[in-house]
Amino acid sequence: MKNFAEEIKCAGNLLEGKTIGIAGFGHLGSSIAGALLANGFPKERLLVSCGGSAATLERAARMGLAGSMTDTLTLAARADFMLLAARPQDLGSFAGLRLKDGAFVMSFMAGIALETLHKIFDADLCRVMCSGPETITDGMGVAVTFPSEARPHAVLRAAGLEVFDLSCELELDAFTVAICLPPIFLNVEFGAEEKRAALAAMGRRYPVCGTLLPWIERVVSAHAGEKRESSLENVSTKGGVTEAMTTALRGGAPLSGAIAAGMTRCAEISAELAKRFAANAA
Repeated sequence: MKNFAEEIKCAGNLLEGKTIGIAGFGHLGSSIAGALLANGFPKERLLVSCGGSAATLERAARMGLAGSMTDTLTLAARADFMLLAARPQDLGSFAGLRLKDGAFVMSFMAGIALETLHKIFDADLCRVMCSGPETITDGMGVAVTFPSEARPHAVLRAAGLEVFDLSCELELDAFTVAICLPPIFLNVEFGAEEKRAALAAMGRRYPVCGTLLPWIERVVSAHAGEKRESSLENVSTKGGVTEAMTTALRGGAPLSGAIAAGMTRCAEISAELAKRFAANAA
C-alpha cells in the first residue's frame, strides 16, 4: 500500500502540466484550493471563478490567489479539470460553456445526478462527495467519486484527500450520511452497543461506510478533547442531511433511525433538484 507521500507523488505525475479550475470559492472551493497549494500544486496552474463578493475576493487575496481569479467562461476554456464547487441550485449557470478539449468535469454539487450533469456538459465527468472543509484543511479529508476514475482521484489526492471506491451511485448518499456522523457523535451520547449495531448495519448495506469507520473514529478522537460549544443546530445546514438526522434524534429516534432519516433526506434533495432543473429547462 502506498504511503501518503507516494500517493501525492503519483497524483502529481498524472497532473503534470495540467490546469485545475475551481468554479465556486466558498468554504469548500477555498479549502480545496488551499489544500492543493499546501501539498505543492503550482499556483500558476490554478484558476478560480466566483460570484465576486468582497469577502470571497478578500479570501482569495489572503491565500495569494488574487492573480488566479477569472471569470467562469475563461476558466472553462483553460482548465483541464473543472471542479464545480458552487451551490447545486446554480447548476444552470454552467449551461452552454465551451470547455477545453479533453477537459474533465468534477461536480461537488450534492444531489445532482450524473444523468443531469450529462445534460449540461459534453465531456468526461464524475460526481464527487468529500468531507467538510475543516477536515480538508486539517489534512483529514476523505472523498469518493462516481464513477471511480484515475484522473479525478489524482486531483483529490493532490489535495491530500484519502479517496475511497464506490460500488454504485447510491453509495454517494450513504457516504454523505457517514461524513455527518462525527459532529453528531461529538454532541450526542450513544450507548456502545447501539452505536456498534447501527454502524455495522450501515457498513453491511453500504460497503463504503464500513471502510469509513476508522476515519470516523479518527475525527471524533481528534476533536474529543475540545470544548463542545457547538450545539446540534450549529453543526447543521438548514434543510440539509445533518439537520434531518439531528431532528430525528431530538424526536426520540435511535441512531439507526437518524441514519435512515439522513438517507431519506439525501433522496429528497436529489428529487427536488432534478425537478427544479427539469422545470428550468422546459
